[in-house]
Amino acid sequence: MDSETRDMLLETAGRFFTERCGKDVVNTVEKGEWPAALWTEIEEMGLPLISVSEDKGGVGGTLGDLMALLRLSGAHAVPVPLAETALANLLISAAGGQPSEGPATIALGNLSVSGSGATARVTGKVDRVPFASVVERFVCVVSSGGKSVLAVVAKAHAKVAATPSHAGEPHGTVTFENAPCEFAGASGVSAERAQELAALGRAMQMAGAADRVLAITVEYSKQRVQFGRPISNFQAIQHMLAELASCVAATIASAEAAARDADEAGLAAGGSFSIAAAKTQTSDFAHRIAAIAHQSMGAMGFTHEHILHHYTRRLWVWRRDFGSESFWGAKIGEAIAKAGPGALWASLAASKVAA
Repeated sequence: MDSETRDMLLETAGRFFTERCGKDVVNTVEKGEWPAALWTEIEEMGLPLISVSEDKGGVGGTLGDLMALLRLSGAHAVPVPLAETALANLLISAAGGQPSEGPATIALGNLSVSGSGATARVTGKVDRVPFASVVERFVCVVSSGGKSVLAVVAKAHAKVAATPSHAGEPHGTVTFENAPCEFAGASGVSAERAQELAALGRAMQMAGAADRVLAITVEYSKQRVQFGRPISNFQAIQHMLAELASCVAATIASAEAAARDADEAGLAAGGSFSIAAAKTQTSDFAHRIAAIAHQSMGAMGFTHEHILHHYTRRLWVWRRDFGSESFWGAKIGEAIAKAGPGALWASLAASKVAA
């Protein structure tokens, strides 16, 4: 997808999210109501198929196009599994399968697969699966016999224990007990790579949410008057906003750099260091961004009626999804230690964006 086409798609999607993903819709989803009409419209726009090839019914975009869309979805707190379904469809397509309609999610963890093709079955349990209680299928990438297998399991063949996230979204623990697969095939994307891509998607969503938090907080500080003048005129608030802006800038820069590196490297491998660094950075800053925003806005930011919590609570949840800052920081440390001190600078300078 060329830059002009991507810009047109993002502009259209942005208008749609603004009109259809307002505060009331997000609150309704958090109360347990699935927005069927919203999801139907999203599918009709082709957004869950953005990075699937046209011969499989997709839009024909790239991994970079998908990540740009996910940043936009994060900026609007889109309360449906668009990120999960779009990545699931990409993985299915890459494994030679045909994506199906309906919401899906990614289940990655301690899983095993037996058999192959039509006889393949999945066993294991995965905690904290996003949107587990509302999706129609789970997409798993499992290491088996030194190879990677992609398996798609219908919700009817899985046991889901609903455990809503702190953002109010319908997460859950999913258990597969010799569950039959809708589709199973050799995957050119390893289980480790699938987690990297999922983490990158979350980093981009966090970049979008963080940018929105900054805009909300700055606007409030200009409007809120105390002692006869906007609180944005007070030096203490200015210092807080400056720190908030720097944290948001670092979050966006790291996520965008990782997305660019991964897009240029390809789906199966590449950009791993940038992805690990981005998820470490975005997750690490999530708490600080939320804390400064709420402190700057005082009691108003904590009210259910205000939209700030839609973003800060998602930042808290997304921070842990597909690996927290501790998990990815350890990955970076292990890789550098294994490669030796001579590889450190080369790894840091490998990103074309950083250069």
